[in-house]
Amino acid sequence: MQRQSPYAVLFDLDGTLVQSEDLYHRATQAMLDWVGRSLDELTPEERSQIPGRSALQNMRFYCARFGLPQPPEALVSQRMDHVCRMVEEEGVMLVPGAREILESLRISDVPIALASSSPERYVSRVLEVTALAEFFDVVKTGDDVKAFKPDPEIFLQAAQGLGVPAERCLVVEDAHSGILAGKAAGMKVLAVESEVTLPHQAALADRQVRDFCGLVARDLVAIIQERLLA
Repeated sequence: MQRQSPYAVLFDLDGTLVQSEDLYHRATQAMLDWVGRSLDELTPEERSQIPGRSALQNMRFYCARFGLPQPPEALVSQRMDHVCRMVEEEGVMLVPGAREILESLRISDVPIALASSSPERYVSRVLEVTALAEFFDVVKTGDDVKAFKPDPEIFLQAAQGLGVPAERCLVVEDAHSGILAGKAAGMKVLAVESEVTLPHQAALADRQVRDFCGLVARDLVAIIQERLLA
């Protein structure tokens, strides 16, 4: 039975709960090696736009930016196969404090959703390998939406699945596009520090943290309450 709560927290996955950036970097660089190019050629602005977009959107960008000859649809599948293999063979590290904040929210009976632009087959593997699946009342992936972040669709779907109004939800994100999506959904946003999200982009969030260490459920709920009491 779904728990009833006046508030809810919606988490992104990559870069927010798990440190998966290196896996994607290595898988993408392996493709660029075919044409003698490097991800180091990207500008900080280009890097900041990659997290949060769909895999196909990013692959179309890579194909145009680096002159990859294969169709982006085929490359998306090949790269995802590579990333999923690395997840299974190497595992993936959690962002510091991630499990603890999820446990705190669970103990406090605050509903939790996962809202990731990544495909379901990848998300399910990560949740299995990290043993995080048990914490989420609702899981939405890129396979569930027509429009990707910065469009708010995935967060609105997640909130609807939890049965909590948007204005009583907190989005936890590391990416510029995810921050924009959370704000567009009419939700409060907590930004987790990211190497690729530029300072002026992270500043669009209501609060910023380096990681989840030292945070508990009431700290996240307080961010939502600030607006409701304003």
